[in-house]
Amino acid sequence: MSNYLIELALIHIALMLGYWFFLKNEHQYAKMRFYLIASTLLALTIPLLKLPKLLFGGNQPIHALTMEAIQPDTMAIATVSEIESWNYHLLVWIYLVISIFFLVRLCYNLLYMVYLEHKSIHQQFNGVQVRKLNNIRGSFTFFNWIFLSDDIDTNRQDYQVILKHEQAHADLGHTYDLILLELFKVCFWWLPSTWFINKEIRKIHEYQADTYALKYYNVNQYSTVLISTALMSNGLSLASSFHDGLILKRLNAMKQQAKILSPWKLALLSVLAALLFIVFACSEELDSNSEDNIISEQDVFTVVEELPEFEGGMDAFYKYIASEIKYPLEARNAGIEGQVDVQFVVEKDGSLSGVKAIKGIGAGCDDEAIRVIQSANTFKPGSQIVKPVRVRMTLPVIFKLNHSKTNPDQSTQGMIILDKLETSNPGKLKVETNYANGTWSGKVFTEDGEGLPGANVVVAGTNSGAVTNLAGFFEVKADQSKDLLVSFVGYKTVKVEGKP
Repeated sequence: MSNYLIELALIHIALMLGYWFFLKNEHQYAKMRFYLIASTLLALTIPLLKLPKLLFGGNQPIHALTMEAIQPDTMAIATVSEIESWNYHLLVWIYLVISIFFLVRLCYNLLYMVYLEHKSIHQQFNGVQVRKLNNIRGSFTFFNWIFLSDDIDTNRQDYQVILKHEQAHADLGHTYDLILLELFKVCFWWLPSTWFINKEIRKIHEYQADTYALKYYNVNQYSTVLISTALMSNGLSLASSFHDGLILKRLNAMKQQAKILSPWKLALLSVLAALLFIVFACSEELDSNSEDNIISEQDVFTVVEELPEFEGGMDAFYKYIASEIKYPLEARNAGIEGQVDVQFVVEKDGSLSGVKAIKGIGAGCDDEAIRVIQSANTFKPGSQIVKPVRVRMTLPVIFKLNHSKTNPDQSTQGMIILDKLETSNPGKLKVETNYANGTWSGKVFTEDGEGLPGANVVVAGTNSGAVTNLAGFFEVKADQSKDLLVSFVGYKTVKVEGKP
């Protein structure tokens, strides 16, 4: 939820900045109105769209090897402090209280409009139905209801001018805009662009209504009426009114000729909207901090079912490595020996990618181990629920010198020892967890502090759990008393202890 609010805020502010720089001083009011409403709808919609990557390449999420394939040591880890959860709930309550205040005020205004309509006196004037009231000043419109004060005499010269203006508000459906943006304010009152757009849309409504009325009256006649009329607001936030306080701006706008909106401005705003769509809707897997990327309980795995296997069997793989790998002369002459851990990914088609030494000894040993594995034939891919998946694996390669086989004429001899592919020297995982509303959630980190994708998170004593996403996040439904077992090939399994 918090990620949605952040994305919505960024999108809405960016679109409002685009309006400020390119449209605010224009006089194409219909286009400006459309942009403001469309921007709000886009800001609400785009964060909800989680489409596949469109512009960015990338592989599918990596899944961990089965937990049963590892003989782990376990270590306990405490859960995250409850203080953070308490602070979060306090903020939620503050948010809700203020939103309820604005919602109550909106409902009051709606009911007040109905009340005014009920007590008004209906009259017809030149085919237009108006509602006369004796306890208001000026005029205003709500949907198709045009309210006029009893102080405005039908015999006055300015009566028809005012009526044309109010009829424009009704015909153009301005009240729909106001209610939409008031509801937006109820939910997102904390967003500065919310207050800006509510103020701006009312100004545009008045400009539009003025333009509509000027089709029937010349500028001088209309300006005279506007100036001579009692220019006083009724304080009704859902009403559009001829008696608005933007007098000087409206008069100035009338005198200026409407120019065609520059195509380059429209093009830039379209590019801005497209970029926001791509960044926030079409790159879901790129968002490493997104809480919405957490895999839900509907994506639960019982861990990976079938491990990758070398063509001809794993014994053939070890024989291949042993026959191809060489102990580098540089390392032998320098007396360097030790273990090189080579990590790689078996892709869904069985090919190998991402071959790298995550632990090395240098002197050409790391490069030699990488070279041999990169040249290996394809594997039979691992599978999860009968579907092939990508699996990360680690092969420990030990370079050991044989000092008994030396003489003045030969370099020190050495031998290569291959450890089992699935039992590399365990590293240490770091797990941050929290429990709320019947759900364990958190993130799994590597020793380097990076989010670890593809780690298995299993509820102890059950076959239910989850696999961390690309950012290392997970989410699992379970009782608070249940322990979690977090595992990944090449690391010690971590036990997250439940709370009694």
